[in-house]
Amino acid sequence: MRGLSVALLIVGASLHAQQAMPVGILRGNLVVSQDGSLSVLRADGAVYDCTYDKLTFFQRNHWPIQSTELTAGEPVEVLSDRNPHTSACYVRMLSIVYAPAKSPRRRAPSSAPPPAPWAPHPYLSYSGLVIQSEPSSITLKTRSGTRTLRLRAGTTYSEANVPLVNKHVFVRAGRTLDGTLEAYQVMWGEILSAP
Repeated sequence: MRGLSVALLIVGASLHAQQAMPVGILRGNLVVSQDGSLSVLRADGAVYDCTYDKLTFFQRNHWPIQSTELTAGEPVEVLSDRNPHTSACYVRMLSIVYAPAKSPRRRAPSSAPPPAPWAPHPYLSYSGLVIQSEPSSITLKTRSGTRTLRLRAGTTYSEANVPLVNKHVFVRAGRTLDGTLEAYQVMWGEILSAP
């Protein structure tokens, strides 16, 4: 049993031992950076080493920085390659990457207001004389003939409790999904003369 635990300890140590960084992009946290070499700790616990020189590009928030400005623990994204002469790991670019801050203008989905109920969009207009008024519809005499419009529960009027028969009105209306004309707003008034 003791031999198994020692073997597991050796395997675990070898998994987390420092190794050469693979070619490509590696994301993790900077462990140390000094004397032309750096180490990066990946999320799975693996530590990778690589070298850099004066041609390596370092940046923070998309602005160039010097290698001396690097701080241990910062989240980094490293683009590495192999040196053609020595085949050792070489850092081409190191970017310090922070998760973007959430926009203060956006609301979290849980605190979003409920969606507004569907509201009709009036795209038709009629004007004429009301010749018949019922609780559920009105009939207008227009220049092109008579039009009967259904009244909705949400139909608005210029004044409440005023008889509409023999009144000249302007109606904002639209059609339902089945093609019936609906009145959304019924307006009337007098033309005022200039003083």
